[in-house]
Amino acid sequence: MLSLMSRNAEKHLAALASVPGIGRVTLRNIYYSQRKHGWKWDKFWVLDPKITTKIPISENIVKAIKNWQNENTINSNFSDLELKSIRVVVLGSPEYPPLLAQVSRPPILLFAKGAIPDWTAPTIAVVGTRTMTNYGKVATRRICSQLATAGALIISGSMYGIDSEAHRAALSVKAPTVGVLGFGFDHVYPSTQKPLLEEIVSSGGTLYSEYAPSVEPRRGNFVARNSIVAGMAAATIVVEAAAKSGSHITAQFALDANRTVCAVPGPITNPYSEGTKWLVNEGAVMVSSGADVLAEIGVEGMLDLSASHEHQPQLETELERALYSELEAGSQTFSQVLTALAVPMLDLQTTITQLEIRGVLEKQGELLSICHN
Repeated sequence: MLSLMSRNAEKHLAALASVPGIGRVTLRNIYYSQRKHGWKWDKFWVLDPKITTKIPISENIVKAIKNWQNENTINSNFSDLELKSIRVVVLGSPEYPPLLAQVSRPPILLFAKGAIPDWTAPTIAVVGTRTMTNYGKVATRRICSQLATAGALIISGSMYGIDSEAHRAALSVKAPTVGVLGFGFDHVYPSTQKPLLEEIVSSGGTLYSEYAPSVEPRRGNFVARNSIVAGMAAATIVVEAAAKSGSHITAQFALDANRTVCAVPGPITNPYSEGTKWLVNEGAVMVSSGADVLAEIGVEGMLDLSASHEHQPQLETELERALYSELEAGSQTFSQVLTALAVPMLDLQTTITQLEIRGVLEKQGELLSICHN
């Protein structure tokens, strides 16, 4: 439980984070000045020069704080957060992600919605292109569902593409997942992500943002978001990435924090294999299963995922393998599989029939499932 002093700091830091112009660096300077000099928060808010010169903060920031106070109060700001079910998580508090706290210059404050994650679980970040191929979708679904089933906590950036597929893979096996946003909770970007964000919270997962609720999506925010995604995790997996990709930035953040970086190999005909190939050449670990990832961070004993692959049936074509991987995450209807794999209907029907005859798949009503007997 937080002390009264910590709760008081939450209110003041949340208010400061809401002041336009105050970012991670200024908030950090204020936080450490208060800890070092022990000045009182009420003295700070009257902008006593004896305090502001110790921090120091610029005249522009002083003006911004004055303007904010003309329309807001510390308590009303905090009450508004509580009404929106938004928590304030300060560096050093029990909920603050422990691995993020170990990076150089971590954010002082995070806003949070949803459950408090189990930070004792292995934490795995998953990133990649926003324009994923079907191969990327299948690979992400397979690896992330295996990891989530094993008890790992999947972390990603909540955007479309690989991010969304990583979150959905965890949700498909009834596991919590953590999303990190590049904007405040009053916004959703793009708007099509709203159902996924709501499902993450309603399914026992968590959303975090470094930004106050009113902060809109901006290009630079997503780079800072990437540093948090990588900082929270013991390992970062890059699934698909172009030769010049934002995923490389996330991977670099992970390397800077001495974390494991993994890359999923891809077809040589896929331009989104170029980024992962480059990462492997630079020393990233090539992985193709959840077991590979867990082995790299030394927790493969959580669940013998490799054993399950020893009993995987013989799959003869690329479509059979893609279909099997799609259904590994859970039962689906024919229409769902057809949409996911984006193949001709007749080809899919023929493949399903062949796998049914061989006892690999079974139909239960409208649902297709993998046979486990």
